[in-house]
Amino acid sequence: MISPGAPTSVAHAIAANIDDPRAMGKAVVKDVMGTTYDGGIERYSGAAAFDVLDLDPKKLDMVRDNVKSLNDALVGAAHDPAMRRAIRQDVRSIDGMTRDPDLAAQHLPWQADRPAIAAYDTIARDARLSSDVRAKAAVASKSVGDIVLAHRESHGFAPFNGADYSDTAGPTAHLPVSPKQVDPWAPAISETDNRFYQETDAADLTNALA
Repeated sequence: MISPGAPTSVAHAIAANIDDPRAMGKAVVKDVMGTTYDGGIERYSGAAAFDVLDLDPKKLDMVRDNVKSLNDALVGAAHDPAMRRAIRQDVRSIDGMTRDPDLAAQHLPWQADRPAIAAYDTIARDARLSSDVRAKAAVASKSVGDIVLAHRESHGFAPFNGADYSDTAGPTAHLPVSPKQVDPWAPAISETDNRFYQETDAADLTNALA
């Protein structure tokens, strides 16, 4: 599945590497991020960040299981007010995907959709948290990283006022830390009405942190 906006040249990248998924992913990412568009005043790449993910069912099951294990551990830890503060600080330190202040001011969704690897790595490094929570965060991060075949990001995406997306490898996790971040455009757009959110006990984590 190729996201909207990818240049048509990725068709050749796919066809030329049909037997090598990792090479295919790298070629697709190279085409997407190497293509520039004329914005009138300046030229810019087609995406702030772009990934090609391996959707192998076994790998996705591993991601689901490990994220659920981490979410459950975080919910348990959050019963301690000090641990809840630490977890919220870790999560808040990772910006969501709406990083342009002007866009954020419009209350767009995706502000709490934070790069999962960056968020989990931050939790895994936090010495304030238990060794069990940190270990589960490291495992969740690795399983998410294992589905990333290729990635490239922009350190200053011009259409978004030069916002930095240099920590955005891999898929996102919906990690709100305030009620207004949970589903800001519901019911027109829901970031929580999906199977992965339900199966990983993400709602329990949202209740604990937001």
